[in-house]
Amino acid sequence: MIKTASATISGKSVTILTNAQGMTLYYRTSDSGSSVCSGGCASAWPPILVTGSATPTSATSLPGQLSVSTNANGKQVEYNGHPLYTYSGDSAPGQTNGQGLSGVWFAVTTALAPGGGSQNNGYGY
Repeated sequence: MIKTASATISGKSVTILTNAQGMTLYYRTSDSGSSVCSGGCASAWPPILVTGSATPTSATSLPGQLSVSTNANGKQVEYNGHPLYTYSGDSAPGQTNGQGLSGVWFAVTTALAPGGGSQNNGYGY
């Protein structure tokens, strides 16, 4: 279950996506249609996965689309084509410690532009 929460990022109040426990969800700008974060990377940035034929759902109506893609991590939830992750550096709901890390990790806002796949450059713009 994907939820939403308000957060202040770069001095601006935005609506972000969270997991069922309220932990901030992130995307990686270098993911292009599938996750490039697996193995050791996935230890720091745990992917959001579903099992079986489960379909990701949202507690609220989202302007974008939730979907699932199969990659090295398993069946990973995506928002507008971006694979979703949590960050091991966030220890409580509402934290956004992963925002901007390495210049490629960013909190997922409800306004995140479609990315991934072959429709664009994979960076969401």
